[in-house]
Amino acid sequence: MNPASSCRTTMNDDTTIDNTAADDTTTTANAADDVTLSWRRSLFSALGYHLYTIYLFTYSSHKDVIYPGLVFSLSTALSSRSYLPLSSSPSPLEIIPRTPYALLQIYLSLLLFSLHNQHHPSSILEDTINKPWRPLPAGRISPSQTRLLLILGVYPLFFGTAYTLGTLFPTISFVIFTIYYCELGGCSAGGVARGLLNALGYSCFFTGGFLALVGNSQTPTTHHSQYTQSQFTRYFKHTQQGGPGTGTVWQWLVVICAVVFTTTHTQDFRDEKGDLARGRKTVQTTLGDAGARWVVVVASAAWSVVIPNMFGLGLIVSATLCGGAGVLAYFLLSGIKNRTVEGDIRVYKVWIAWFMAVILSPLIQTGLDLCFSK
Repeated sequence: MNPASSCRTTMNDDTTIDNTAADDTTTTANAADDVTLSWRRSLFSALGYHLYTIYLFTYSSHKDVIYPGLVFSLSTALSSRSYLPLSSSPSPLEIIPRTPYALLQIYLSLLLFSLHNQHHPSSILEDTINKPWRPLPAGRISPSQTRLLLILGVYPLFFGTAYTLGTLFPTISFVIFTIYYCELGGCSAGGVARGLLNALGYSCFFTGGFLALVGNSQTPTTHHSQYTQSQFTRYFKHTQQGGPGTGTVWQWLVVICAVVFTTTHTQDFRDEKGDLARGRKTVQTTLGDAGARWVVVVASAAWSVVIPNMFGLGLIVSATLCGGAGVLAYFLLSGIKNRTVEGDIRVYKVWIAWFMAVILSPLIQTGLDLCFSK
């Protein structure tokens, strides 16, 4: 046998083995990359699924809690140099960057309430009729998992955020009201009691958002510097008179809560079938459909006159609020003889628009003063 031929054969065999080993290494590396990519996709898919589930818990309340709460906080803080005077008003440059803090405080409050409110069998029955896309009736999460998320996830995050932002007072108050409303039968105590609890809940939403927004930018005046004041007491009780307005932040909050107490049952018209299936007592079941509608008509008209006079707001603001109340009254009273689901939803949307105008009224007047003073 030719030695040179034998050597070439051996070299070819070695080359084939090396190529095979390299191919195996490449295949193994590709398989590992595929596994890693698949794992990442599964992780992001699961994360997206659970985040969307959390979003669905609060989705239906964004329009009547998140938006009004954030607007109230911004409007009240930005009006604090004129119509809602504080002892030492923070500047817009101090207020605006803290908007995400206010949003976080309000959203966590809403999430905690939603989890408490939706995990009971009666709540799931009601949502199956009114809001079947919510996580529990849709089967995205179980009641036991909801309670676990609430206790181990939301509560620690909520209180940790409140401690950091200085909003412990409204946070603790809100938890007390929520537990009574959702766990101790407060939601079925009757139309008047339920309206009062709604008003107290809104006061915590708004107070927490406002305190998170103004932060620690304010200090007590010299007259009170000898006292140790909580952030809540400092902003809501210790105010000075000045500017065209005669009201304070505390009085403004009380008035807004009274507006909620007398008009917020507007949202219950669209949910009446679910409320009846659950056996819940509302203003509608107590006063009847027509009586509940007239309560909102009278209350919205009265507040549209009282608020501008109480806080020294001008004719344009007053006319805007009265006009909004008139539109709301038209749709409410039209529903007495010709009631439809679409009409009830429209009434709810008009109420939100009017309520947002009420909340914005001090800021609107501040803007008008700046425009006409130039």
